[in-house]
Amino acid sequence: ENDASMSSEEKFQPLTDLLAELTKNEKEPFTKESMHGMGFGELRDALLAINPLNVEHVKRCNQAEAEFWKRNEGYQTKPSDQLLQFDCGGQQWVWEVCFPTGTYGINNGNDMEFMENLLAGIEEKHIAAHSPIEQRWTASSSSLMSPAHGPPKGLFSWVGIIMYLPSEEEKQRRDITEKFKGEYCDIVRDIGHDVQSVSHWAKQEMPPTVEDQLVLKELMRLKYPVELFKSARKKYDPKNILSNGLIDAALGKPFDQNN
Repeated sequence: ENDASMSSEEKFQPLTDLLAELTKNEKEPFTKESMHGMGFGELRDALLAINPLNVEHVKRCNQAEAEFWKRNEGYQTKPSDQLLQFDCGGQQWVWEVCFPTGTYGINNGNDMEFMENLLAGIEEKHIAAHSPIEQRWTASSSSLMSPAHGPPKGLFSWVGIIMYLPSEEEKQRRDITEKFKGEYCDIVRDIGHDVQSVSHWAKQEMPPTVEDQLVLKELMRLKYPVELFKSARKKYDPKNILSNGLIDAALGKPFDQNN
């Protein structure tokens, strides 16, 4: 159960107070009246939009968000179609990678070392890291093309980074995209080499250069049975209808066994 001692207004207060404070000298400041009815995602977007790539500003936004979630702690039991839906919080860039971290019985420490290196990289490169950085764990999968493919009882960790696109202002969106796809993703990519991390399939972006595409193709070759998969594609999808440019760049085309 959620904390019944706090009203909804009190739970949102860390966000609304900060937004009112930061815009009090603006031509159209946010007031208690204008923020009435705004949801969590809308409030966070309004806060981040003020200066989304400024480290100190984003720290304040993240602290307010952490306090918001602390005030909303609790538990409840409902059908999965009701409970597992949530507000993603607007438009965003995300990237999630997966890597082995031992077994259920013996964790080899890759999961915590990865996070420590990621946080150190964020500090070193002065990344305005929007909240949250997500980390989860799953069992290994018997599927050969799963990022979590591994032996029975294997343990895999998944880590996701995010940057929101909190406004429609073109330059701001372009700057956020450049920072996210550049320095931020580069940190994750670099520290992932030692733990053999690979991207969540649904969050793999097309590499921007031919050189980067070759690096991705080699990573796929080392992780997955690419030739076996291409043989299956050649048999069941000989016209390559079910593919796209990204799949062809990462795995090659099914009718050319040498690409």
